[in-house]
Amino acid sequence: MSEARAAVPLLHRPVTVHAWEDIVFAHWRHDPDVLGRMLPRGTRPDVVDGSAWVGLSAYVFRETRVPPFPPSGRLGSMTEVTIEVLTVDDHGRHGVAYRTVDTDNVPAIVAAHALLGVPYTFAHAGSRRRGDTVAHRSVRHPNRALHPFRAARAPRLTPTGRPGGSPRPRHAAAVRVVAGPVTTAPLAVELTTRAGIHARHLAQTVFWQRQHPPLTIRSARVEQLSGDLPAAVGLPGLFDRAPDSALVVDATTVRYAWGDVVR
Repeated sequence: MSEARAAVPLLHRPVTVHAWEDIVFAHWRHDPDVLGRMLPRGTRPDVVDGSAWVGLSAYVFRETRVPPFPPSGRLGSMTEVTIEVLTVDDHGRHGVAYRTVDTDNVPAIVAAHALLGVPYTFAHAGSRRRGDTVAHRSVRHPNRALHPFRAARAPRLTPTGRPGGSPRPRHAAAVRVVAGPVTTAPLAVELTTRAGIHARHLAQTVFWQRQHPPLTIRSARVEQLSGDLPAAVGLPGLFDRAPDSALVVDATTVRYAWGDVVR
């Protein structure tokens, strides 16, 4: 059943199409009451295998297209590092609600805030792959995280708040995993195959469909997981314990389209 979620026909024409590569997921079981207070109206934590879940996902988007236009050079390739909560709404749609999507692609940040309601945040983000080892990293800077255009014209501040020097990086996340064999475990499918995104937009909760072929999912061994990015989104200490699930997903193509208003 969960494998078929992302194969549901899109209700509307896609707004973006991406090649999705070097995909890493780490998920933790978490208190549903804590997560529920973070979610858009009309959604609740999705209970999977008896637990609510919060996750880190990190990946590379390449060949981004906004149909009917060809791939865009400005939107074409970006690393994204996210903190997300698994959600379900009253219509039974199993999605995710992003607490943050950190990337250094300014056009994507502006478009996501204005059009999608997805909380993109400016950060220096990068990825690397060597064989089966996949690594992603994001680092925010205090005077650029919330408004990259305005920050470009602002004087640089030292950690003490004085002009000059370089700002101190904060709210970083780094993950490095080694991909293992393919897994078809139901839990792995549930955690990675979500029907779309629940987001707050213009005082409403909206749902964006996500569509892709069935995923090839691999178990993963975590070599590094560090940073305080979860603290920036109300989840301090999340990285202090090992994830309850770590997975790598092979490259695929993902399409996003308007769903409807949840509430």
